[in-house]
Amino acid sequence: MFETIFISRLVGKIPDECISVVRRELSIVMTEYDAVPKITDLVPYEDAIPDVAKYYIASKQVEGLSKNTLRNYTIILRTFFNAIRKPMEKITANDVRAYLYQLQASGKQSNATLDMTRCHLNTFFNWCVDEGYLPKNPARQIKSIKCEKKERRYLSDEELEIVRDACADITETAIIEFLYSTGCRVNELTSLKRSDVDFQAHEVKLFGKGSKYRTSYMNAKCELTLRKYLLTRSDASEFLFVGRRSPHNGYTNRAIEKMLEKIGERANLPFRLVPHILRHTTATHALQHGMDVTEIQKLLGHSKLDTTMIYAKTSQEDVKADHRKYVI
Repeated sequence: MFETIFISRLVGKIPDECISVVRRELSIVMTEYDAVPKITDLVPYEDAIPDVAKYYIASKQVEGLSKNTLRNYTIILRTFFNAIRKPMEKITANDVRAYLYQLQASGKQSNATLDMTRCHLNTFFNWCVDEGYLPKNPARQIKSIKCEKKERRYLSDEELEIVRDACADITETAIIEFLYSTGCRVNELTSLKRSDVDFQAHEVKLFGKGSKYRTSYMNAKCELTLRKYLLTRSDASEFLFVGRRSPHNGYTNRAIEKMLEKIGERANLPFRLVPHILRHTTATHALQHGMDVTEIQKLLGHSKLDTTMIYAKTSQEDVKADHRKYVI
């Protein structure tokens, strides 16, 4: 417990890579000592989010979770403790159930979002038990909330060509081809530097989810359009993709999302075109053309094969085509 509190106080004060070294050395030193908390008078429960929740967020930051994920965790915990208004050790399973029921009754959250909240609370309380802050997890017995699984939308071969034709200039074309060829996430695209691209090896170094690097690849069409795009650039920005107007800053995630939305409208797609649809398209097309699912996992940077296996659910059209081919 002492170690967790101490490490949490270092977050933001020293580089993250140094924190793991401090944690390791501190663990060795602490084997020779017993840290006993100082006894103080009890104080009224005032802060909506207890210190232990802050320690939890700090521990997740050390593990390398993204800023967006940390922000979501913080919002979920703060909203929960604001609603419960009880010391953490007095929270019961019924308190958690009542809270989830209130969220559901408000109609502001889908069952999928509600189950994500349940999952985050369960993970947090499990951590509290493991770290010795609680004797048991009050959310452990709460079952997952059933929700309708939406099919992951992707572009057919024809739709992909229509999207390509709908691009207004070489910038849009290069971004579409890059998203499709590499299967990268939008935040991986917007953080890319020119130095991350190796035209000789046909590779690109991506930095994304979980603060991890991975390598992806450019097909011939992606390389050709990217080279053409870079030839139109006269700025000195280190970013691979930048805005058309001076001072040519790197694109934000939202700017890329708006760009794709406009391309989708020009293409008259019956759905909203978002960057992740290109990522789904990459995975689905790779699977349809015979790429091994474990290789697709590496390409997409999935930590678990289960996530990649979602793409292995073939469509009825695929089943029908194979039936005609094999059942004769």
